[in-house]
Amino acid sequence: MIQPPGLRSRRSLAIALATTLSTALATTLGTPLSISALPAAALATPLTRMELADTDVINQELRTDPVRVIVNYDRDEAGWTNSLGYQIFYNDLLKVEDSQETSFQSSISLQDLDQNGTAEVITETYSGGAHCCTTHTVYSWQEGDFVKTDLGFRDGGGGRFEEINGDERLEFVSYDSAFLYAFSSYAGSSPPSQIFSFQNGRFVNTTRQYPQYLRSTAWQMYQSLLRSNQNTGEVNGILAGYVAQKILLGEYQQGWDFMLAHYDRQSNWGLEITAGDRAVGQYLDFPAALRAFLIQQGYLTRQGQPTR
Repeated sequence: MIQPPGLRSRRSLAIALATTLSTALATTLGTPLSISALPAAALATPLTRMELADTDVINQELRTDPVRVIVNYDRDEAGWTNSLGYQIFYNDLLKVEDSQETSFQSSISLQDLDQNGTAEVITETYSGGAHCCTTHTVYSWQEGDFVKTDLGFRDGGGGRFEEINGDERLEFVSYDSAFLYAFSSYAGSSPPSQIFSFQNGRFVNTTRQYPQYLRSTAWQMYQSLLRSNQNTGEVNGILAGYVAQKILLGEYQQGWDFMLAHYDRQSNWGLEITAGDRAVGQYLDFPAALRAFLIQQGYLTRQGQPTR
């Protein structure tokens, strides 16, 4: 009994499609073709990424040989405490079984971050809340087993894996969230760049190795400053990140002089000096507060010189 098309399995549909292609090619070329002679991609294309949001997932497979992942995603009605579970196989041998809780949305993907020929398994989960927090967890094959590492809780979207310098390797491109709220509202803040490279199973901060990208971001900050000045908006939150970005570029003095000429002298955001949870004083002005903050965050030495 022939099943109607709507009830055929995915594999049956793939075979039917391949047979149709084979017949059409044979008619055109006058040469009989078998299904086995067709490219594997014509029969099935393995998934390498899944976005998880509003629909439950049961035993969905991601694969790029020799790594294979079985994914299960159980969403609760409110969307706050969804469960992402997964099994990771290497050459079809089960190596990892793990799960994470996530709110509203998450993803799981296979990407070769270090271009060594074996894909890493990457999960992205979200804790919920107005901005915080996103966690990226990576499982990489190292010396006969999967090594688990993560980038910790990161504000908002956390960052993204991106190829930024033409070497086909993916860097994790993010920002220094310590600058958010430091001298302005969240929306008025413009944090400096942070870039991490995945090397030997761990993330290494390689921010200063990408000056072209850093300069492009500095230019965007500059444009934001112009718009903020025109709209009498919060400029100190942008200037703080701009000075730090110029330090990363080796142009500290230029950034500092620009800040001195353009900062908002009326704003007292971030001027409070605290010890633990207690306010113990106040900085004289924004430049003094920014200098102390840049020292605290490691952009300046204790003597006020740019770190290298």
